[in-house]
Amino acid sequence: MIGFRAISAWLGLGSACLVAAGCGALRSSTGLPSIETHANRVAAGSLAAGVLTLNLEVDRGSWQPDADDGPAIDLLAFREAGGALQIPSPLIRVPEGTTIRIRVRNTLADSTIVVHGLMSRPGNAADSVVVPAGQQRTVEFLAGTPGTYFYAANLLGNDAGDRTGSDSQLGGALVVDSVGANTDDRVFVMGMWSQAPDSVTPDLPPRDIMVINGKSWPNTERLDVALGDSVTWRWVNPTNSSHPMHLHGFYFELASRGDWLQDTLFAAGARPQMVTELMLPWNTMAMRWAPSQPGNWILHCHFAFHVSPLASLTGNLALEAAARGDSSGLPHQHTAERAMNGLVMGIRVPVPDGWQAAAKTDSARRIRLLLQSSPRRFGDSAGYGFVIPQDADLRRDSIEIPGPRLVLERGKPVRITVVNNLAEPSGVHWHGIELESYPDGVPGWSGILPKVMAPIAPGDSFVAEFTPPRSGTFIYHAHANEMTQLAMGLYGALLVVEPGTTPDPDTDHLVIVGLDGPTFRDSAAGLVNGHESPRPLRVAAGRPNRLRLININADQRVLFELVRDTTVTSWRPLAKDGADLPPARAVSRRATLLTGPGETADFEIVPRQGDSLRLILSGPYSEVPWTRTLVLEVR
Repeated sequence: MIGFRAISAWLGLGSACLVAAGCGALRSSTGLPSIETHANRVAAGSLAAGVLTLNLEVDRGSWQPDADDGPAIDLLAFREAGGALQIPSPLIRVPEGTTIRIRVRNTLADSTIVVHGLMSRPGNAADSVVVPAGQQRTVEFLAGTPGTYFYAANLLGNDAGDRTGSDSQLGGALVVDSVGANTDDRVFVMGMWSQAPDSVTPDLPPRDIMVINGKSWPNTERLDVALGDSVTWRWVNPTNSSHPMHLHGFYFELASRGDWLQDTLFAAGARPQMVTELMLPWNTMAMRWAPSQPGNWILHCHFAFHVSPLASLTGNLALEAAARGDSSGLPHQHTAERAMNGLVMGIRVPVPDGWQAAAKTDSARRIRLLLQSSPRRFGDSAGYGFVIPQDADLRRDSIEIPGPRLVLERGKPVRITVVNNLAEPSGVHWHGIELESYPDGVPGWSGILPKVMAPIAPGDSFVAEFTPPRSGTFIYHAHANEMTQLAMGLYGALLVVEPGTTPDPDTDHLVIVGLDGPTFRDSAAGLVNGHESPRPLRVAAGRPNRLRLININADQRVLFELVRDTTVTSWRPLAKDGADLPPARAVSRRATLLTGPGETADFEIVPRQGDSLRLILSGPYSEVPWTRTLVLEVR
């Protein structure tokens, strides 16, 4: 259990940290040049007569991934010759048909670097440029097919696909624009740096830093978008980790999906709408969206660890100090600014002149939702859960995992009173629902100044009012201290149906996957509908059945596979994240789906009498891979 005692103290799961004194804090060497945060707004190099000329240099510098006056570490970075070192590396952006001529100079005295991605697209993974210490190399190529790509470098001898140390930030975006294309989009490059525990700090987890365009929340750039304006954002993931990127409050269109070698642009009528896209290592995407409500919103990775204080340098140093008995630097407020770090972007949509919020109605359906805990639900650890009280004698340690299924009607207002019976603050996010900012559920951020949602204090309550505008499969879950609250059971399914209808239990089936307790355990695995051995689903023979699949496992990708006898069968996709798929994408295909936390997907199956069907759910990329089997009984 790597670092569980230390982390549990921070997250309120157990006793104080018992790590030996002398933990080594990270410090920057003196005399190194500062590394600038690069916003990817200005392309590098000189473009003339269809040729881009760019001189890149690699050097060692001092990086401050949190505040500009915060702690620093030393690592490698690229710069344009004559300029400052930058993280991410200088942006290469050219129109289609451009010849790109790049000179790479290695200023390091004792290390060879290997540069990948300086090639025409589509590219060949075997193409790379080796630059020995103190030397330079020049490469020339035609830009190739329009799309979102990147280039990256590693020290010779390191794994190019697993750059987590001093060479982890050697990478930048490479964008090829179609002739005449609009180029006022934004480019965001994710970064990740890690340092393994040493002999002095064996009980601490690896030190990790996760950044977007060189900074960790709350020091990432604030993005201002006007109400109704359509924006395009390009995302680049040159890290060795997946990142399920989730947008609050709105859907976005997936305009393209690719990697560092090739990109696939979707036609306007075939772009899926979604709120969460699982970006795999070395993948890219372009998303288009337009805000329909003013206020504060966020876009973030949905791995709980990747948005925790453990994803920042300041957080790692605070944890090390706490291990030595100094807890002054630990966050004590469960707000977006204090208890979230890492891969988070804040979005501000100003209130336009004349705008008025939708009027509230006394006819809204009223629901009372309690947040409660039960001791020793997961070994020595408590479980957390939601409850809808049915009588006045409900015990304070009564919980449901997952929480009760909420079934709302499209276009019908709802008023949900969230009562916090936990011993710590919390907040509840209505994941995938298009609503106003204030009830969106991010403590300390959601809302419109001066009215911003406060954390729901122990013994206090919060009222979330909204009117779901579309039918679909959604989620509600805690959005505070997610490594504890989400992992330990504070999640549930939220279904929106057409007015006057209810899900048919014979043909409408829910499968929700969470985590079986605290995140920092080698044995952490999945719970399916709240159980390690899930109860069978009864499906109707000869009729279309709808499978609603939800992955809200706090920190793991989940693979779904529908098997008939011993072979993966087929299903027809219907919806992604609650939005119906375009007809061109709603066609039968192989019944396998890899998901990240925060994704939902609906599929149609038509079982035959006598079928032997099983839904196999697994965490193939977990520390200890796990498998669960859900039997579908055909009736």
